[in-house]
Amino acid sequence: MTDYLIGEGYRRNDIGFSSLGAESKYFKDGYWYKQDISGYEGMAEEACSMILRHSNLKDYVEYEACTINGRSGCRSRNFLKEGEMIVTFKRLYEIACGKDLTDHIYTIQDVAGRIRFVIEFMKEYAEIDCTEYLRNILSFDMLVLNTDRHFHNLAVIRSGNEYRECPIFDNGASLLSNYGMFPPDEELEEQIEHAAAKPFSGSFEQQAVVLGTGIKLDYEAIYREMDNIRHTRLHEVLEYQLKRYRTYFV
Repeated sequence: MTDYLIGEGYRRNDIGFSSLGAESKYFKDGYWYKQDISGYEGMAEEACSMILRHSNLKDYVEYEACTINGRSGCRSRNFLKEGEMIVTFKRLYEIACGKDLTDHIYTIQDVAGRIRFVIEFMKEYAEIDCTEYLRNILSFDMLVLNTDRHFHNLAVIRSGNEYRECPIFDNGASLLSNYGMFPPDEELEEQIEHAAAKPFSGSFEQQAVVLGTGIKLDYEAIYREMDNIRHTRLHEVLEYQLKRYRTYFV
C-alpha cells in the first residue's frame, strides 16, 4: 500500500459530501486524498471500485486504498473538467424550493412515491432524467450496504446552464466499515440486518426494488480479486453480500 506524503498547504477544510464528519481531505495534482476517520473506509472504497470494475457500469470513480501521511485512507482522480462543478440533489432543492429535500420526501408515505418525486424534480429543474442513475446506485448500495447515501452525495455536474449525472462516488461507508456503528467483535449477520439505508428508506431492499437493477456482475472476476483483500472483516462482509444477492446481479 502506497504512502503519500501531502503537505498541509493541500488540505481542504470543507466537510465535502460525507455526513459522517470532517475527514482530513487533501487535493494535489488532480487527485483527492481522504483519510479514514472511523474504520476501514479507504479499503471499502477500493473494494467497491473493484466490484464496479467487474460490472457493466462505466461511470464510477476509481479509488485506491493507501496511507496519507502515515494514516490509512484512499485517493481518487478528480473527475471534473475545467469549468464544471458538482451540485448535489440537496443543494438543487434548496435553491429551487428553499427547503430541505429529506424533510420533504418523508412527507410522502410510500418509498416509490419518494423516488418518483425526486426523479420528476430533477427532470423539471435540471432537465435530466436520473432514473438510471438512481437505479444503479440504489441497487449497488443494497449490495455493499452503503449507510451514508444521503442527498449530499447524490449529485449532478453543472457546466454553464447544463447538467449531467455524476459518476458513482463516495462509497466509504459501505461494507460495515464504520467501527463505531459496527464493532468488529459483534455478530456479522446481525449487524448486516441492522444496517440502515438512505435516502428514501431505511431498508436497502425497499429502495432497490422500486427501480430494479441494470447491474450485471462478473462474479468469477470479483472472486479472483477478492483473494487480494487482506482485511478479514471486509472480506467476510463482501463474501456474504455477494452470495446473498447472487441471483440479483447476473
